[in-house]
Amino acid sequence: MCTGRTVADPKTVADLFAEHFASVSRKDPAAPGARQRQRMKSLEVNFSSTGGESYNVPFSASELRTALSQCHDSSPGSDDIPYAFLLHMSDSAFTFLLNIYNMIWHTGEFPSS
Repeated sequence: MCTGRTVADPKTVADLFAEHFASVSRKDPAAPGARQRQRMKSLEVNFSSTGGESYNVPFSASELRTALSQCHDSSPGSDDIPYAFLLHMSDSAFTFLLNIYNMIWHTGEFPSS
């Protein structure tokens, strides 16, 4: 888009560059990477797994303790529970929390508030 005007505002310059390169890359099938992009767009992504991968196993108690110990004691969230409370809860409460996290991890669903 050549208008013959000089543009100095950085945001306008960036917008014009983005507009130009977006139009060129969409229209020119010979543009570098265009064929690869089209091929990648046509591929179906399959997220299924056997569940046995190391990143799919339930969280361990030590993982949760490590994660909690690395949190900063900032202002509590909407539940009004500070991290310090989580760090000092009883073993039964800790196990309950771990089970909730593992249920969320396994099902992909959060319990209702």
